[in-house]
Amino acid sequence: MSARMGISLRKEWVDPLLERRPRLCALEVIFEQWAFASEASLRRLERLREEYPLLLHCLSLNIGSHDPLDLDYLEAVRRFVDRFSIETVSDHLSWRSIHGSWSMSLLPLPRNEETLWHVMNRVQRTQEMLGRRLALENISQYLPTPGELSLAEMFNQLHGQCGASIHLDLNNLVVTERWLGETPDDFLEALTAQVAYIHVAGHAAVPFPVDDHSSAPSAQCMDLVERVDRPVPVIWEWDRNRPPLSELLGSIESGDVARV
Repeated sequence: MSARMGISLRKEWVDPLLERRPRLCALEVIFEQWAFASEASLRRLERLREEYPLLLHCLSLNIGSHDPLDLDYLEAVRRFVDRFSIETVSDHLSWRSIHGSWSMSLLPLPRNEETLWHVMNRVQRTQEMLGRRLALENISQYLPTPGELSLAEMFNQLHGQCGASIHLDLNNLVVTERWLGETPDDFLEALTAQVAYIHVAGHAAVPFPVDDHSSAPSAQCMDLVERVDRPVPVIWEWDRNRPPLSELLGSIESGDVARV
C-alpha cells in the first residue's frame, strides 16, 4: 500500500519534504493555498515537482452552479497547471453559489438528467479552457437529494459523455453511509467511470460524523481502497488535529495508516 500513498501538501511541508525526500507516489496541491503564493514559494514548489508528480485539487470551480463560470479563476488554474506540468485537475460534483452568494460548504446536486446535462456542459467548457480532462470528487451527504439517477450513474455518464473521471473520496462514502444508508460497496460495484485518484481521511468516531479530516482514516475507509482494483494514487488528507509531518510519513512508511 505504501507505494500507492501520497499526501495532501501543506506549504510548510515543502522544505522538509525536499530535505527528507520520502517515498511518496504523488503530492496533492490545493490550488487556493497557492493561488497567491510568492514567487520564491512557487520556485520551491517547482523543486518539489522535480521529485514527485503533482495533482491539483480545486475548491472553487463551482461546476454544478447556474452562476457563470469564473473565467479569471479558470485562467489562473490553467497557468498554474501549465507551469507545473500537472495533468490531473479535480474539483467536486457539487455547487457553491447562487446569484453570486457563496456557501462555505460543498452542496449536493439533484440526481436527474437535467442536472447531468447542465454539469456536462460546464465540464466540457472547463476542460476546453484547461486543456485537460477534469476529475470530480464525490462529496459527503447528510440529507437525501431528489432524482431518479444513482450517484454512481451520474459519474458513469459524466465519464462516458465528456471524459470526466472521478476523484474518489472513500471517507465521503463512509460518512454518507452513516447518514443516508447508501453503502460504499453498492457505489463501487456500480461505478464504471475512470478513477483519477483516491482520497482517504478520517472523522470523529461518533454515530453521525462530519467529514472533517480530523483523524487517521478508519479501518473501513482503508479496506475500501482494496476494492478499487485500479493502480491510482491514494492521497491522505488530514486537516484538523493534524500530527507532525514526521508522524504521517512514519505511518505511511510502516503501512500503519488506518484507525481501528
